[in-house]
Amino acid sequence: MELVFNELSTDNSNGNKKEANQKVVSLIKCFKASLSSGFQKIRFSCQFHEIEIANDYTLKDWLNETDQRNYKDILLGAFRYPFVNPEDVWAEDQYITHRFYFKENNIKTHCPGLAAAHIYHTLAISFTGRPEFEKNQLGIVKESDDAEDIENITIHNVFSADCFQNQCIKVFIEQVTELVLIPSGIDPLKKVIKLRDDHGKDTLTEFAKKLCQNNYVVGITNSIPYNRFNSNFIRRTYPDGIIELVLYWTDEGLGLVVKTTGRNLRETREIADILKNEFSRQT
Repeated sequence: MELVFNELSTDNSNGNKKEANQKVVSLIKCFKASLSSGFQKIRFSCQFHEIEIANDYTLKDWLNETDQRNYKDILLGAFRYPFVNPEDVWAEDQYITHRFYFKENNIKTHCPGLAAAHIYHTLAISFTGRPEFEKNQLGIVKESDDAEDIENITIHNVFSADCFQNQCIKVFIEQVTELVLIPSGIDPLKKVIKLRDDHGKDTLTEFAKKLCQNNYVVGITNSIPYNRFNSNFIRRTYPDGIIELVLYWTDEGLGLVVKTTGRNLRETREIADILKNEFSRQT
């Protein structure tokens, strides 16, 4: 996946080289934080020598002068140009048939970077220094030749490493990243099964052993109070990989708390569907 640079966040009207360096380093740290979420590149609108980060001072100048070799290598490795891949005809068509504007204080500004983030359904990445772009959600307007065809769009935006702890950014990343489920790697016979000492424990233990044969199950952490009137196999899912399920075909509605390898709610729900397809049954 790729981030898209918000060129509107570039402000060369003031500031010095020290402040420009701080902006670039913050951008690079932000990109580094994105790597763990599967982002690999930043797509820019133009070449480094065309991006001014201070008055008469470009990103190319910064690359030539910086002694921060690690940051320099990261930025060079992240670079991708232009905003829209020429091979993506469908994306170019969106640019041709629509106009995109960032609107602030009733002033509309053409925003190709934010438009590309919308078209590719990905995150925008911005420099710090301009308050209007130090937000995790930015609003843009999408217009077509039809005067009545106007759409208000929210772009998810990052500008520092801390942004990846923001809940709306986390949720957005879950929605756009490729779903990759991680097997537990634990021998099924060594997976821990912990149950309450209640009626029905024998039935639950037998079923828990079956569940432990699944690659995405880490273990069984508990049993849950009876759910006689629950007709759904999956009772609840959690972002930390926990799934509560109910053996709804038992008279008591016996239930288990299953620990899986899910790393977020989307993965946990996918694993829950797998368990449902594999183990759910009706009497």
